[in-house]
Amino acid sequence: MTVSILLIGLGVWLDNQMVMEQHWLFLAFQLASVTGVVFGIAWMWSNLNNVFMRTLMILCALLVWRMSYFPIMVWAGWVATLGDWLMLQVNFLPAIVYPTFLLMIALMHGLAIIAGGTAVLRKNFVALPLLGAAFIIASMVSMTAKEDFSLSPDNSYTIEQNLPTVQLPRENSYLLAMETEDFNLAEQVLVFASGAMYAAIPSTPWSVAVKGTLEQAFRDKPKASSAQRVREHYLAFRSAQPRIRCCDEESSDATISIQVSEFKVTKVPPSSTRSGKTLPRDAVNASM
Repeated sequence: MTVSILLIGLGVWLDNQMVMEQHWLFLAFQLASVTGVVFGIAWMWSNLNNVFMRTLMILCALLVWRMSYFPIMVWAGWVATLGDWLMLQVNFLPAIVYPTFLLMIALMHGLAIIAGGTAVLRKNFVALPLLGAAFIIASMVSMTAKEDFSLSPDNSYTIEQNLPTVQLPRENSYLLAMETEDFNLAEQVLVFASGAMYAAIPSTPWSVAVKGTLEQAFRDKPKASSAQRVREHYLAFRSAQPRIRCCDEESSDATISIQVSEFKVTKVPPSSTRSGKTLPRDAVNASM
């Protein structure tokens, strides 16, 4: 409970940063993921009665952490967009992104270890094949190039690259690229997963900014390592940061609609607020 409160508090602090520093976001993700791993190990600890089994469990937990880190980052981010969308519907509550994000990172890491460990101990021959398949898919998503063969899933304490300009989503470039690019098998799994999730991302100012910026990064470089994709996610999160807590006091009362591909982008008038603040200048409501 104490750790959950800490992660929520850290998430609220991150939400309120107008400029997101890379090292703080990196450390927050590391804290959340390691918290989940420790939780999973602690949960399973009493079920193992000798040093060898406990040591083996720790090694397996670290392997799960290594292979599931990037997929969990993506899934936790998607859940965070759902929470952000719900807060937008309520309207009088502030936007919430990183509290949900960090909690889900910790929870998913912990559940992955507990589910795998429990299935092995109980010899659950129904769950084991499913969990094994999930592990293989996660490993392929996390290991698409030689650069990815490292002990750590994330070495992005600093990123020597300027923040990209926020872009709006245009089309599902991932599935289109599968027909034109020569991807290896692991890349195909990653690109297909990205394309499958594309339409499921709810539309909020923050999520649309992240979605469009990642889409542009993919169009610029369709073939890239998983490590590069992790860096692109960091850059997109940081570029979209002002969309969480930005207000626009100078915007007019007019509502301007812009058609971008099949997306309808709507400028929200100043009367629409979150926690007494107007939404960002280019807050969008994207619909397929």
